[in-house]
Amino acid sequence: MKLGYMTNAFGPLVGEGGGVTSIKDIRYLTLCDDEAVLKKITNAGFRYIEVLEGNLTKYGSDIQVLKDMLACYGAGMMSVCVGANFIYPDALEDEMFHMETVAALAEQVGVSYVAFCGGAIRGKGVQTGDYALLAKGLKEAEKVFAAHGIEASYHPHLGSMAEKPEQIDRLFSVSDIKICPDLAHLAAGGGDPLEIVKKYYDRISFVHLKDLDENGFAPLGTGHVDVEGVLRFLKEKGYAGDYLVEADGFAGDPEEACRTSYRFLKGKLI
Repeated sequence: MKLGYMTNAFGPLVGEGGGVTSIKDIRYLTLCDDEAVLKKITNAGFRYIEVLEGNLTKYGSDIQVLKDMLACYGAGMMSVCVGANFIYPDALEDEMFHMETVAALAEQVGVSYVAFCGGAIRGKGVQTGDYALLAKGLKEAEKVFAAHGIEASYHPHLGSMAEKPEQIDRLFSVSDIKICPDLAHLAAGGGDPLEIVKKYYDRISFVHLKDLDENGFAPLGTGHVDVEGVLRFLKEKGYAGDYLVEADGFAGDPEEACRTSYRFLKGKLI
């Protein structure tokens, strides 16, 4: 079992400027000192990380810098999170160009998983046929990453077409892509994380562990998500996959949040 931590809690989330006018250059980026963050995460006990795509592609001109950084701290990059609109046919070609860029770099650093976020909501709302378009776009992106030996999944996310339980069901009724369940996003979207994990257990790629309190996303064990219940269920089912911990948007100290989540998992996963 691999246990990772997402670097996105250690800085603000931005979109790189080129993406404003060129779809092929749209990407998420956490503004942070990548090496300093890696040191904090590994000091807390985690041996793997997940990054937003921009924190991978920024090393595109010299990927060895990133590989050396990971090796220095005895760490691996388990997964990468990639966002896209997916539903606009004219834009899909350039979105797949971007996916290929990310996938090629991810393969070089040994990434196992990609989690797709997205499914744009139009100004006039979700339209008939949009879930079929999203499914088609996800299939194309899945093929891109599969060619690089990376397993793809869809991450139901706030602000996307698959935020609420019924929206998640609608997407997965027309797509066979695997799921990366994020417990806090599922709860914030109005769902019961445990019931959704049970429902889609056979389609789980890897799991995002995150808590939720009255202020937003939180370190594990400090919110109201039944994280322990989900972990018990997965253990009983014989789940042998990997886990990624997040606390993005947490208002407190991100380093302490990382340590808090690691302590919570002692005796449960580690």
